[in-house]
Amino acid sequence: MIPERRGHVRFPVISNVGEPIELDVIVKGKEVPIVGYILNLSAGGIGLITLGKEAMQLNEGTPFKMDLNLASVEMQGVEGTITRIQKGRKAQLHHTDDEWFLSLQFTKLKSAFAQQINRMAEDWSVCETKIQMRLPDVCFAECSYWNICEKPAKLKETKAAKK
Repeated sequence: MIPERRGHVRFPVISNVGEPIELDVIVKGKEVPIVGYILNLSAGGIGLITLGKEAMQLNEGTPFKMDLNLASVEMQGVEGTITRIQKGRKAQLHHTDDEWFLSLQFTKLKSAFAQQINRMAEDWSVCETKIQMRLPDVCFAECSYWNICEKPAKLKETKAAKK
């Protein structure tokens, strides 16, 4: 069995949520904004996709600064490093340089933010387990992941509440 590399539970951030985020990185002594969309999040870092050629100039280990605002998470002054840069599948297929996946590791994150993200990850994980076990009443409005959730179980629950 392969040991888990991550120290934190990672959960998906659905594509329809929020606006793009901006990383501020220093490339060749110049600040460069890199715009991306969050794919997943943990208290240890973020996976995101960038569209455009700006990410081509990045290297692993490049430091970044950012503010993160999701439906229920607002984190200011987050810092970290880029730990992985990978060309996207579509970019590979079409031989372009306009889609990149970045793995970001946080190096400066307030402990309250980390706790909030860990709570969301735990609620997401419990929900996934309930869905896999086909248990009734999977969703609850107090769930910390609720505001960014687009799971069919939540959508079913939301429609039932509106009737």
